[in-house]
Amino acid sequence: MNYQIIIDDYIGYWWLDTDKASIRQKLEQYKGKHVDMKISSLGGSLDDGLDIRQQLLDHGDVTVYLSGFVASAATVIAMGAKEIKMGKYAFFLVHRCSNFVDIWRQVNANDIESIIADLQHLKDENEKIDRTLAAMYAARCKNHSEEELLALLDKECWLTAQEALDWGFVDEVVDQPADEAPAVTNAVAKRFNALGLTMNGLEIQPDRPGFGLKLQEILDGIRGIRDLMTGKKSDSETKPHNEEKSMKKIINFVALAVALSMAKMECEEGGSANLSEEQLRTLDSKINELNAQHDADQQAIAERDTTIAELREQVANLQKAPGEETKKVDETTGEGAPAATTSKDLYDSIKDII
Repeated sequence: MNYQIIIDDYIGYWWLDTDKASIRQKLEQYKGKHVDMKISSLGGSLDDGLDIRQQLLDHGDVTVYLSGFVASAATVIAMGAKEIKMGKYAFFLVHRCSNFVDIWRQVNANDIESIIADLQHLKDENEKIDRTLAAMYAARCKNHSEEELLALLDKECWLTAQEALDWGFVDEVVDQPADEAPAVTNAVAKRFNALGLTMNGLEIQPDRPGFGLKLQEILDGIRGIRDLMTGKKSDSETKPHNEEKSMKKIINFVALAVALSMAKMECEEGGSANLSEEQLRTLDSKINELNAQHDADQQAIAERDTTIAELREQVANLQKAPGEETKKVDETTGEGAPAATTSKDLYDSIKDII
């Protein structure tokens, strides 16, 4: 698929070509022509998102393809397309708007009253924006009311492609061969939390598969083939054969061919195959390498488990320990204040999974 415009990063930065001015320049190049746009973004500036949405509406002939994680301002942009198609394995998130609130100073009663008034004003403005967003989404989701969409913004839950289709956000779910279901590991979940993105609707996967298990399966397969070639019967050969065992046997022969650097390995008539002495030595060498790697991985897993146990013990001790005294921040020098972390920094740490 050839896309004329791709938005796959934080929305709103000119150096990423994802701000409203950059998109306007790109759309002008295709004035009067059909445009295919791909969006795979966790969002960004709502101001840019609303403006780009209107640009798509003004252009009139834009098809948007959603893939990976599509959230926040990215969903707003999509609402301006003539047609929206979503990848089978993509996720879709709409939520209430938010603002960064930073209060890091000593305050008296009058200051607190002023802060409360400012926060109440901000709350009112955000609620006004939320209602506008709900009305915009409801215009697309014709079978759902503004109140239903506002409730969905409150729920703040990732929708699957089918759920997005059922709601009416998208017109079609497409199965693109290049698309894969994004894996949400514990590490990714922590970054989502750092960005303020919900995990509702997502299933957290293990951080990484156990290498020990995979290597053990490979070792068992190769040992079975070696036993077959040397005439030794394995336990599996004494059991009735079925389709699953036949498939495993085929896979084992493929693995053996790879281990011996052969293009393929064929059986002779009667189901037997011969290996040279050199090939058997190569096979033994491969098994030894895998055994060594297996032992190393098991050791690494054991060390990791020990580290986790130690960290849990430290956390438990910290929870029991009395809190440290607070440190006054010098407002003139900033001494004692925590290091600033921008939303862009957090976004950059997670954008590769999109």
